Amino acid sequence: MWSLPAKLNDCRRFLLAPRAERRFARQASAELLELYEQQRRAHPEISGRALYQEIVAQRLGPQAVRANELVRRAEESFTDWPRDRELKFSHVVHYLVFYEYTLLDPARRGTMTNMGAVVAKVIPEKL
Repeated sequence: MWSLPAKLNDCRRFLLAPRAERRFARQASAELLELYEQQRRAHPEISGRALYQEIVAQRLGPQAVRANELVRRAEESFTDWPRDRELKFSHVVHYLVFYEYTLLDPARRGTMTNMGAVVAKVIPEKL
């Protein structure tokens, strides 16, 4: 038998989780956009996948060796289905935001928020 207070705590978590997810996605997207702009100013000669790898490497810090793998995973996740398309910065950001958020709690299996919709509000489509 469940107690009322425990059930209320579950409801509160359920209602607050999407807000926290959206806040995390907005903040991480804004930070990644700033890294994008910094890299474009510092290295105007690089673009596309190479640029995305540099940004992810900066974001990961000590785990920078995983940048290539994460960009590859984003490419696999977003460019082949439902139709073939070119990898965009928003794809990389979407993948990285979801990846980072799920690392915050290893027991978390997903999100209740469409992270892509939040990312799309921050990251311009043309990037």
